[in-house]
Amino acid sequence: MQKIAAYLLERREGMDSPQARAEEATRLRATISEWLHSKGAKETTPSGTYNAEDGSHATFTIEEAVDGDRSWWMLRLEELTDQGRRFVTAVSVTNGSEIVAVYATMEVGSDSTSIDRVRADPRCPKVVRALLNGPDRWFQGKCELYRLRSIEGFDAGEDLVAELKRPDRTVPIIVVSEDAQGVALTDLHKILAYDLAGIANVVMVDALAAWALTDGLGKSLSCYNGAVRLYWPRLSIEDDPFRHPLWTRQRLASGGEPSDVTERFRRQLRGVIMHAAALGVVRPQEIDSIRAASSTRAFAEMKAKATSLADYAELADSYANENGQLRKTNEERQQQVEQLQARIAGLEEERAALLVRVENAEVQLKYREPEALEKEIPPDPAPTQDDSGPQPDETRFYKKVHSTPKYDMMERVGGCDHTSWQGAHTADKAKKGIAKLEKGRTDWKQIQHCGTCTGGGMWRVKW
Repeated sequence: MQKIAAYLLERREGMDSPQARAEEATRLRATISEWLHSKGAKETTPSGTYNAEDGSHATFTIEEAVDGDRSWWMLRLEELTDQGRRFVTAVSVTNGSEIVAVYATMEVGSDSTSIDRVRADPRCPKVVRALLNGPDRWFQGKCELYRLRSIEGFDAGEDLVAELKRPDRTVPIIVVSEDAQGVALTDLHKILAYDLAGIANVVMVDALAAWALTDGLGKSLSCYNGAVRLYWPRLSIEDDPFRHPLWTRQRLASGGEPSDVTERFRRQLRGVIMHAAALGVVRPQEIDSIRAASSTRAFAEMKAKATSLADYAELADSYANENGQLRKTNEERQQQVEQLQARIAGLEEERAALLVRVENAEVQLKYREPEALEKEIPPDPAPTQDDSGPQPDETRFYKKVHSTPKYDMMERVGGCDHTSWQGAHTADKAKKGIAKLEKGRTDWKQIQHCGTCTGGGMWRVKW
């Protein structure tokens, strides 16, 4: 079995007392049980059957363990198709020492040995969205998991920049920018937020908020004019822009019919981020300690009560069952280790192949398998700022797009047809904005302001 997605939702606020954590864990288990019942399970028993959407043979099991004030409860769904494909979804609630956590995984594999590609297009489980849509706040570590947000205005955009730069951010952020026409694809921000609930935070930014991104991150890491960008955690302004892929409106518009592009793009992003979550989301450590303590206590109680040969036989059977479960768990962990080792070996092979391509001067901007080229929408090259800077005696025009407390934000424009140019002897904020845009350059010969232009003002600078 191969893990194809993982989720970790943590309730941290108001979880200071054992009673509060116990009540929250009970509520979460009830929500997950309702999800099971919606699938056709008649009652919440330790095991049973339910109705799979595709008619597969579907079974479920429930396990639980208690250690004092701590507890663990898990629902495991397993579906076996007529073609021998096995799909497993597990959702657990851990009532720990300080928090209550929901951990969910999805796995896919074959029921029998067959060297063949296993195709899967995983979707966010409905129960995850049901939990996230509640009134309470959810976290992953110190990073809050949000529903779709709309960021409007320069100041709010600066807050988003600070969030993107947080060193303890553990969740990807997808920025969907809008221009005068709106977003690049109809309801794209809503679709991505729906698909990626619990594993990525999706935000839509207006023009001013996008300017704040450009100002705070630099043009090479910006996102504006209908573009979409995926910002991975541990973002630095020194990052290679290609680490945070960008899709411009033009790229998305050139992919074919809008509805087809939307489906391809959402499937592409879903696959990329779910794969990252499968590798990056760590199982809560308290699960193992709770289960171990619960088993130890249960065996001790059985041993203390054992007074006859039959009692000792029952105790031996319990030990055997527990050992069997441990062996099964160890086998599953070993399979995961082998899969990761195979992945590492594959990456080493890819690295060696890339080195050969470099030596032969055959490196291309993007390398994909031929099959993927037909389906995926490749990211755009990152936008770059002109590094040549103003030349001697060159005249450039700048327009104010936003004002901050210390400087005016400027963009280069083509100028205007007006002739009412006035000297700018003060205009300190405008000068600071021009200097910031031109990477600190202040060696201009003359700065003039257009007395006719409105909407922020136009500036003519001779260098």
